[in-house]
Amino acid sequence: MELLGVERNYASLSLRDLLEARDLYHYHLIHKANVVGTAIGLYLIRKTDPWPDQDRTAQQKDAKAPRGERTLYNSEVRDYSWPCVQVFVKDWVEAHRFGTSAGELHPESMIPRTLYMPDGRMVPVCVIKVSAAAPSDEAVPDWQWPRSRIGGGFPIVTQTQGERRVASVGCLVTDGHTVYALTSRHVTGPAGLPLYSMLAGEEVMVGKSSAKQLTRLPFAEVYADFPARRTYLTLDVGLVEIADLGDWTSQVYGLGDAGALADLSERNISLRLIGAVVVGHGAASGPLSGRIQALFYRHRSVGGYDDVADFLIAPATDAAPQTRPGDSGTVWHLEQTTPTAELRPLAVQWGGQTFVDGDRGSYNFALAASLSNVCRLLDVELVRAHNTGGQPYWGTMGHYSIATYACELVGSPKLKRLIGANLDRISFKLLGLSTEKMAAALKDTKENRRFVPLADVPDIVWKKTAKQMKGGRDPSPGQGPEHPVHYADIDAAGPDGKTLRALCLEDTANVSVEAWQRFYDATGMTQPRQRGLLPFRVWQFFDAMVAAVRAGDMASFVCAAGLVSHYVGDACQPLHGSVLADGYEDGRGEGVHSAYETKMLDHWDVALHTGISNAMQGGLPLHPLAADGHACAVAMVRLMDRAAGHVPPADLVDAYIDAGGGASRRVTGILWDRFGDGTVQTMVDGAVALASLWESAWAAGGGEATVPEEDAVAIAKARLRGLYEKPAFVRSLYLDEIGGVLR
Repeated sequence: MELLGVERNYASLSLRDLLEARDLYHYHLIHKANVVGTAIGLYLIRKTDPWPDQDRTAQQKDAKAPRGERTLYNSEVRDYSWPCVQVFVKDWVEAHRFGTSAGELHPESMIPRTLYMPDGRMVPVCVIKVSAAAPSDEAVPDWQWPRSRIGGGFPIVTQTQGERRVASVGCLVTDGHTVYALTSRHVTGPAGLPLYSMLAGEEVMVGKSSAKQLTRLPFAEVYADFPARRTYLTLDVGLVEIADLGDWTSQVYGLGDAGALADLSERNISLRLIGAVVVGHGAASGPLSGRIQALFYRHRSVGGYDDVADFLIAPATDAAPQTRPGDSGTVWHLEQTTPTAELRPLAVQWGGQTFVDGDRGSYNFALAASLSNVCRLLDVELVRAHNTGGQPYWGTMGHYSIATYACELVGSPKLKRLIGANLDRISFKLLGLSTEKMAAALKDTKENRRFVPLADVPDIVWKKTAKQMKGGRDPSPGQGPEHPVHYADIDAAGPDGKTLRALCLEDTANVSVEAWQRFYDATGMTQPRQRGLLPFRVWQFFDAMVAAVRAGDMASFVCAAGLVSHYVGDACQPLHGSVLADGYEDGRGEGVHSAYETKMLDHWDVALHTGISNAMQGGLPLHPLAADGHACAVAMVRLMDRAAGHVPPADLVDAYIDAGGGASRRVTGILWDRFGDGTVQTMVDGAVALASLWESAWAAGGGEATVPEEDAVAIAKARLRGLYEKPAFVRSLYLDEIGGVLR
């Protein structure tokens, strides 16, 4: 570099610098016939280009020969990519073809490599060849219609000029008085137009279009601190004034509860967003995964004025589902990098752009507007906790959800009154089962050592040591009698090839401690922790509930009823009854347990909750009353058998391996597509089994006849906590110990 020359420190360029440069060269760029559009982004490096070594940076690298066209598909953003103005052209022309000789292109047609600012700043230009086309809709959309409540990701329909138009619901917003569904303005149309969806298989009017809507606004009116003359920002957002709020949920289909709005403004929108992963659910396309390709993409120029979009969103991978017509209105969520981070609503899609990549086919890109701008301009706020219902995956939320659903199924009048009065002691009410409320409640509980709702005490409290948490039952971390009571590998085969499950189903006399001890001894499972005893744990709790009813001790009954719901929840989880609990013995499929029982159901919680709610509409018949604890243990073996039928463990593990492992939405989507219906069935089965267990213990103890009406009331949380913190309350025991306490 010349000692007195000007250093080209492109990395120091800000977003404002890039916008100012593009605005300054506005006429120079839009009047070139070859230019399709422009955007603000990071310089794209051809994938075939070598990485720079320590002696020569990419910015100093001077190509000696033409390297061919640069496209969105053959190039990438690298960690040394620098800020630039991206210019999209329809034809790639090498520099040597520009000149004054015959047959050469005029030099004025060439896109400059650098934009020179009056104050000496230099802004690089990245030229990218694109072949634009109409948005592709090759496949017929598989519309996902809501079965109980409408939310983000579901279709909304209107009729205009004899045509049926469909868009996606994005989210719910409110102006403080009225709640609206946010979607695409070109579908909602003028104020007062009826809009429809399908509920429970029937088309119903769900609302009318509101006068609150956005089309396009001068760029400087939205981003007052950014330079942009003769430029409009496309917004295209309409609101639907909801007819019946009870028909709606703030959850997004396939994504569940969203986190706080990703609040963007001139102060924090930056090139760090380039390459960020975003996810959504389109009514036409289903689950979507993308990455932010560019900011402020100029998609149209007419009469000397530009129209730009806040975001140009590319498919995350070549294999990722692509957005299609009908997805307008979809809200894209920013996916954070930490595993526990929440999804942040970022942008609302209003259109699409298809780029063709030669023989590889076409790729649909989404055009989207910043949701924070939309909310500010319409003077509305995001609704995040309306009709969210249960997030029924096993873990904490799953155990509480099964318990809550079971409370709805109880039929005996006094028992129903008692359980209902203590619902918030056993679990959470349906409206309190949102991820946000649950996490906050349990965080406060743990940090301040407060009452833990009973359905997950066995995991939250009892699996801890007494030093870690008062009431903990482990003598040391991860080691103690509480662990094997949560499972039973009943598909393990004995020396004769018969499984423990088969032996118990052939002859219920084999549901005994002695028979299981013989089986485990014969198979070499002699260590206490290897000898799972889940059905006998439920038997133990049945005995405790019966004794409590007979003694008129409603506190002990409620405490035991809440605690046993945890183990019934474990019994209907197929991997808790299998030797394949976390994959094959050789390590293949490791990670399937958490991917299935937590991540899959976290990602697909809305569909799961809808399925459970639909299955339980009108109530479900309970099982015949069990006469004693042995009958209850047999019922648990049968529940575990049905769970394995709904979701075969080997099929689940194999599907997980074939999907590539991990817990991405792509993997969980594959698992949900195959096992979603079976998962709904087994969780409903668990709720019915739990309610039947409560009814059986209540009947065996004579509750309806002997318990006074005035005793069917809420029990003080301090009293319940005092019970579950006692190690002697329904003591945790190994298989070789539990036989002595069963009646």
